[in-house]
Amino acid sequence: MIERTYKVLTLLFLISFSFQVYALNQFSAEEKFVKTFSDQAINILNDEKISETEKTKVFTSLVMGSIDLNLISKFVLSKSWKNASDDQKARYLNAFKTYFINSYANKLDQYSGEKIKIVNSEQAGKYVIVDSNIIREGTDTLMINLKWRLLNREGKIKIIDLNIEGISLVIAQREEFQSFLTNNNSDLDKLINQLETINN
Repeated sequence: MIERTYKVLTLLFLISFSFQVYALNQFSAEEKFVKTFSDQAINILNDEKISETEKTKVFTSLVMGSIDLNLISKFVLSKSWKNASDDQKARYLNAFKTYFINSYANKLDQYSGEKIKIVNSEQAGKYVIVDSNIIREGTDTLMINLKWRLLNREGKIKIIDLNIEGISLVIAQREEFQSFLTNNNSDLDKLINQLETINN
């Protein structure tokens, strides 16, 4: 009887331990993705050995390989995307790509010398949220919270959104675009022209 009880308890312990290990490793791929991307992005933007032109080229390549631009651009444009012509969609995607990459660069360029520390991760519907902090080396005074919304499609991980201290970049961008369209009679061409002007 004692031996049977011991075996049951051992089995329960092993099952419990297995679940704990699974929980710890469940989002390891997403966490590694965020750590690698953020470290590379910050290093590129703070590399003084390369020209600004080369820096932009390398950073653009990194971001384009890491985000789901089509999903983000359509979400930001909301219902205006469905009503856009093929020519407007092509112009918008091209302008939004440059605009969005510049926005990412401006946000991450502020964190020279800092490192990303992963806090935890959780499932949020079909997405995974990786919670992280940017911490300045040598001091505890600066700690900025970043939450990365990721979509993992059969092992192919893409960034959908970046939340900085409670502010979603994608939602903030959507609100800005919708406000512009509301104030300009929903004229998509005006928005595209505005983006092209800013990019130049």
